Parts: sequence; structure tokens; C-alpha cells
Amino acid sequence: MTKQETLKPEISKAINAFGQNKFDEAEKYCLDLLKKENDPDANHIIGCIRMREKKFEESISYINKALSEKNNDVGILISLGCAQSSKKDYIGSIKTFEKVISIKTDISQVHFYLGESYRQTDQFEKAIKAFQKCLDITPDHIGCQLILGITYEELKKFDQAIAFYKSCIETYPDYIEPHINLGMCYLLTGNYTDGWGEYEWRLKMPLELYKRDYHKPLWNGQDVDGKHIMIIAEHSVGETMQYLRFAKQLALEGAQITIMAQDPIVEFLKTQSWISNVIPYDGTIPEIDYYCFMISLAKILEWNPDMDTQQFPYIKVTYKKLKRDNEKIRVGLVTTAPKELSNYKQIILPDNSLDNCFPSNRFEVMDLPSIQDFDELIQMIDSCDLIISIEGIVPHIAGSLNKKTWLLLPSVPKHTWDLNFKTSSPWYPSLEIFRQKTAGDWTNVVSEVENRIQNV
Repeated sequence: MTKQETLKPEISKAINAFGQNKFDEAEKYCLDLLKKENDPDANHIIGCIRMREKKFEESISYINKALSEKNNDVGILISLGCAQSSKKDYIGSIKTFEKVISIKTDISQVHFYLGESYRQTDQFEKAIKAFQKCLDITPDHIGCQLILGITYEELKKFDQAIAFYKSCIETYPDYIEPHINLGMCYLLTGNYTDGWGEYEWRLKMPLELYKRDYHKPLWNGQDVDGKHIMIIAEHSVGETMQYLRFAKQLALEGAQITIMAQDPIVEFLKTQSWISNVIPYDGTIPEIDYYCFMISLAKILEWNPDMDTQQFPYIKVTYKKLKRDNEKIRVGLVTTAPKELSNYKQIILPDNSLDNCFPSNRFEVMDLPSIQDFDELIQMIDSCDLIISIEGIVPHIAGSLNKKTWLLLPSVPKHTWDLNFKTSSPWYPSLEIFRQKTAGDWTNVVSEVENRIQNV
């Protein structure tokens, strides 16, 4: 809509209502107008409302109706590109944002959107050019600096990634995300001292877990002998299993340990003799001396790969052993993951890629993702002779049990899997790592598994 255009009363009212987050009211004004005429601005506004509602097909339909009347309207085109990218139609959004740029070249946010669409389709060099153009127009675009760091990290150009994360921090020192990303990049590349420090910025995230008042001092390395410490699990169940070792270390040093944990693992943790008490996040907090977030234990205890205080296994399965009806080699297999994971497409194996690896006369293959109950899952893992898994909860459970595990990793994995350790992990001595040589290409990993499984 150009400045010269006179807004219709319904559109003026709709824009005002939209700006006040009164979306139902805005939609009513637009629908009333559409009953009288096919107005492009009304269609555009409803399209934006549908986008907020995550009804992307409807959003695109309304926006396209608007474009049928105003096919080169930059604002409407930007909305279309945003709806397409939200729908994960990145090919469509690339085409749309490129059209916007052909009409008007100096909108930094459009270059940012285009770069992110390129990044989502693994066109990293084009993404970097688009992001750089965004920064040429708006040098202090903090989101662009951050995403450039992420892009360079995906390309394994860690020095450039770190430089952009630091640039973000220099521009906005209190911006949480670049600190966290910098910490994870340091950990992935083996800089544990700086990594643990920067990763502490996660505690500033606006999560109820971190904002809650626990009414006791935060434990920061004080003498633990005879003290009652509540350790608060964070993030995923897999990370809880990973960092649980440090809580056990405090127990061995004389602390009484309460664990506040995710619901699925509360009952299992109650079976560990060194844990005095286990409560869910909404449970009643007992009388304690200190509390501490579980991942922070790594920083406080200054964990690094050279520490020799770890004991494996550091958890025990006290449930009755699962029966084995045959003498076949039991393999626990994980090749897929929940689609809602942000790194889903990076970590999953191609469909059926390992189907021919396990002759039925020698192997009994257990589909671990099909087991939803945590207690059943840990029992099954404990019963297996070998675990073969992508990133996720299973390698952490298997590693904490000291179970022989082959971990299949993308070229740039999660920060846990230090790239300096090519085929092993300092976190779990029972893990052997198979890493992609080329991002997105699992050929070498599948080939290695196929060759190695013959000798099991």
C-alpha cells in the first residue's frame, strides 16, 4: 500500500486492531469489507492473521488473493515469503524474496529472510552472501550476526562462527543466545574452560525452571560433606543421564542428594541407592542446604576430558532382567528421531539404510524408538549386546550403563560430541563414534557399520 493511497475505513480500523493484537476484531473488519468487494488489503491482513494462527495454507491463499490485485506490492510479497518459509516451503520463499529484492534492494530484513531460506535448503554459500548483504544495509542487525555464526558453524568454520558470536556479544552484551551458542561452539571444539563459562548464560533464559525461587543458596563448590543438595535436571532426559554422574560424585563425597527431574525418569531415579530423594518439577521441595542446576556441575567441578574421577557404569538397572529366547546377538537400533527436533533432518539416517545389515539368523534387532516408557526402554537397552544409534537419549542411557554402543553422528553434531575425538567420546568409554565425512551424506557411516557388523 503506497502512501498516496487513501485507506478505506474498514482497513484503517483493521490495521489499528491488528496493531493492538485484537486479531478477531481486525478480521471482522476485513470480512465485512470482503462481503462488499474483493479488497487486496483485507485479504492481506487476514492472511497475516492466519499466519499467526499457524494456518499456513489458508494464509498463503489469502495473500495470493491480495497479490492477484497488487502483484508487485512489496509488503504483500514479504508476507507471502514469510508464510511460505513458515510452512517450510523454502523453495517458494526463496523465489518470493528474490522477487522482492528485484523490486526493492535495500530492505535488510528481506535479505535476512532470503539467507535463512537458503540455509534451510543447505545452500550455505548463498545464505552467507544474503546475510552479508543484510549486514551491509544494517550493520548492527543482531539476528543476522547470530545466524551467520550458526551458518559458519554448520560449515565447520569455527573461527568465523566464534567471531560472529563475539560480535553479537560486543553489540548487545546481554543478548543471551550468542553467549549460549558461543559456549556450545567452544565445547564442540574442545575449549571446556571458556565453554562451560559461556554456557552458564542458559540460566538467564526466561524459563520457569530458572526463574523459580528455591529459597536456599546456590551451590557453587562449597564443602558438601553432610550437606543436603538438590540437583535440578535441565533440558532433555538424555542430558540428565549425561550429567547425572556429577551428582553421584557429590554423593560419594558425603552429600545427601535430592534430584528434581523430568516426569518420565522420576521412578527410575528412585531405584538408584545413592539418591536420597527424587521429585518432579512440581513436587514439594524438601529441607535442603543448597540447590544447583545439573549442567552447572560440570563447570563447578571443572570437567574436562582429562579427568580420571569418573566411574562406569554410574547407574544401575535394578529391574528384573528381560528374558532372552535365543542366542542371537541382540542389537538395539535407533535411526530416526521426533520430527519436531530442530536438528531432525541433520541427525536421521535415510530410510531403510541399515535394513540389510543384520542377517536374521545371527541378529535380533530391537526397534528402540518404538518403546515409549522410560523404564521399559532402559531395561531393553540393558538387555542388548550392542546399541547402534543416532544422536538422542539412547546413547546417553547406554553410555551411562557402560553398554557397547556405536554412535552415528552428522558432520557437525551437538556440542557434547567433541570433534577432537574422532572415533571415541571422553564422556563414555563404551561409545565408538562413526562420523559423517560430508555434511548430509551418510554413505561412509552406513558402509562402516555394514563392514563392522560382519565381525560382531
